[in-house]
Amino acid sequence: MDTHPSPPAPSHNQPRTHPTPAPAPAPQPQPQPIILSPSAITAQPPESFPTPSPGSPGRITNNLTWRTLLSTPQTPRTAMCAGLATCPPRSGSLALHRHTQAEIYYVTAGRGVVVIEGVEHEVQRGSVLFIPGDAEHGVLNRGSEELEWFYVFPTAGFGDVVYRFEGEGAMERAEEKEG
Repeated sequence: MDTHPSPPAPSHNQPRTHPTPAPAPAPQPQPQPIILSPSAITAQPPESFPTPSPGSPGRITNNLTWRTLLSTPQTPRTAMCAGLATCPPRSGSLALHRHTQAEIYYVTAGRGVVVIEGVEHEVQRGSVLFIPGDAEHGVLNRGSEELEWFYVFPTAGFGDVVYRFEGEGAMERAEEKEG
């Protein structure tokens, strides 16, 4: 004999309650692949911004150029952005700076020096660097050919990256070693 009480029989006068299912999330558009041919890359106009010239207080240079290859609005908001940066031979530089985002460099051509937190790192074609977020860093091209690198940021748009340029000290020391 069953000693457990049976649940009361449902009354026809009591309304039945059922949990209301949560609405289904709106479908997100699937990211589409983006393939850029070499001609599409070179067709993009290079960009630059004035940067302090290492070793010349008060002098501003525009000797670094870049092409932003992947960035919003062409890529999804949760994606990364990437591009190619170029420093001319013997005098090209990107002054010491910081930004919140970490960054990856893959050197595609030339030789140079990347200064990260005051430490010089010789780089050449094929070198890969990871630069932590907010680490002070800069680039010098001491070689006889262009220094070019592919860069990647973990943010959807290049416009999200705010460059904060610092004093010239470490870059001046790096240039003195060159001379």
